[in-house]
Amino acid sequence: MKTEGTGNPVWVFARRFLEHRYLPAILAAGAVVVMLPALKTGLFADDLVQRAVELKPGQLPARLHDAGLPPDSGSLDTVFRDLFPGITRLGLAKNYGILPWWAPDDLKLGLWRPLTAFTHWLDYRLFPDSPALMHAQNIAWFATTVLLVCVLYRKLMGRSWAAGLAALLFLLDVFLYFPVMFVANRGFIVSLCFGLLCLYEHHRWRSAKSRPGCVLSALFLALSLFANEGGASTLAFILAYALVLEPGSFRNRALTVLPAILVIVLWRTIYKLGGFGVFHVGLYIDPVNEPLAFARVVVPRTFALLGGQLSDVAPELLFAIKPSLLPAVIALYGLSVVMALAIFLPWVRRDKIAAFWFTAMVLAVIPAATVAPISKNLGFVAVGAYGLIAGFIAALFTRPNQLPGQVTYRIVAGITCALLLLIHIPGAIAGRILMVEATRPILNAVRFFVNTDKSSNMENEDVIIINAPCTFTLAYTPFYKTYQQEPLPRTLRTLVPGCTGFDVQRTDGRTLVIRSRASDIFACDDVGPVHVAYVMNACSVAIGVPGNQKGDRYDLGGLTVEVLDSNAADMATRVAFRFDRSLNSPDFHWLWWDWQNFAYEPFRMPAIGESVTLAGPSR
Repeated sequence: MKTEGTGNPVWVFARRFLEHRYLPAILAAGAVVVMLPALKTGLFADDLVQRAVELKPGQLPARLHDAGLPPDSGSLDTVFRDLFPGITRLGLAKNYGILPWWAPDDLKLGLWRPLTAFTHWLDYRLFPDSPALMHAQNIAWFATTVLLVCVLYRKLMGRSWAAGLAALLFLLDVFLYFPVMFVANRGFIVSLCFGLLCLYEHHRWRSAKSRPGCVLSALFLALSLFANEGGASTLAFILAYALVLEPGSFRNRALTVLPAILVIVLWRTIYKLGGFGVFHVGLYIDPVNEPLAFARVVVPRTFALLGGQLSDVAPELLFAIKPSLLPAVIALYGLSVVMALAIFLPWVRRDKIAAFWFTAMVLAVIPAATVAPISKNLGFVAVGAYGLIAGFIAALFTRPNQLPGQVTYRIVAGITCALLLLIHIPGAIAGRILMVEATRPILNAVRFFVNTDKSSNMENEDVIIINAPCTFTLAYTPFYKTYQQEPLPRTLRTLVPGCTGFDVQRTDGRTLVIRSRASDIFACDDVGPVHVAYVMNACSVAIGVPGNQKGDRYDLGGLTVEVLDSNAADMATRVAFRFDRSLNSPDFHWLWWDWQNFAYEPFRMPAIGESVTLAGPSR
């Protein structure tokens, strides 16, 4: 497979391009070009929640603040403190319905990202009515990140075509489109940008003994953490450098990591004293607050994330898989990781730079695993992965005699090389095109689930959904309606998740009793190996589900929820909902989710003593 010196014009052009002096600037410009479709995306989901926090109270409907929005929205202090997630008064949020009644009482969801919050604050001071310019700022951060990635690869791998290939693969990474396109996700890209600057200065400090490099490295690490908690993955770069590239004794290597450790400890201390963090949130697990819970999920999440990064098969696939099949699918991700690493390891053992990228990739995935497997959190992992992949491909082409000589290994390595190139160049290009084409339908789907009803009297009604299939998206309803200048309902409540069948009985004039036809009210019916219902069910319980025992009560202001029965796993199976008014009150607007029509439909209230059955999803 030796190709050095070949006169193939395609190879000559590719090599000259990848080794071009101005490649970092060329790829940065390419980053702008490939992200141009994002300028037309507009605002959606978390963008609209953040918009509400950025605007003054007089610019918003009063009811939005009654639903849990910070009362002093629009102030810089509030934006710094409360932009993530934007809903701070959880009791009001549950009473209104932004949070479902089953959200844990000790739920804690407060993320501190002051640097990113400041960039959003500037958006709403400089161009509050221009989502395109907000997207442009995201794209500018991404272009800077691509430039830095290319510079770093060249700094550590030399100005070789391997370094250029690694940077090109990073630029084309299909998983980077959504986090750059999503305004509210800017923090992760900002964090990655400063994380790369941290590694650059750390390398300058250690290789050139530059004291300013030490100071700047610590500063950039702090900025990475202030942008997003994912900045903790920057420590993976520093640890990998100490373990692989740093000469000297273990003590000397440990000392080079000490400044980074001190920055992280200081950041975490401020974070804790400020009351920030997550607790009892199914989607997020803070290893400090819930070490045992994190220990249970870190290995399968690591397999899914690494497997997704190497194969370009998005780990979000797991959300659509039948729960009983998840171990097998995770095992497939894990098998792909093990097979890939078995091919890489002979080269990793022979080349320190390859070992560095390998170590950085593996260490960076651990902080990413604090969140359920989502491809948008793979940026730090991608830096290590593409350095490793490009180095391996270059070794196979230019230094094959430094790899095992067995015929079997050479055949498998050649196939692996071809697959990696196909997956991460033409496959990634096709994936980006598909991502752009799929964006509008995806955003329309979110708006579809948010748009429950357009009743003419919405502002004076309590909208009650018997069985919402995706309660997570319903939380955005007030913010979408505010953005579209539509009236907000007085309350917007979900009684049960809607991914199984239910018997709904009216026991008296003010009480409904709902019994699950499955194991519990949070269950999802078996609708085959892959189904959108599994995704919706995962979203419904993403905020966390507490144990429910018989007799547990939840008072929500005008509504009392009581668990009448629960199963052996302390999951509610039969629940009573007692309202302070007749269920036939004109104040109530009743809806239910009809899986057959895939839409919200008016719910006909049964007579006292009667019951109706609501079907769950079907195959």
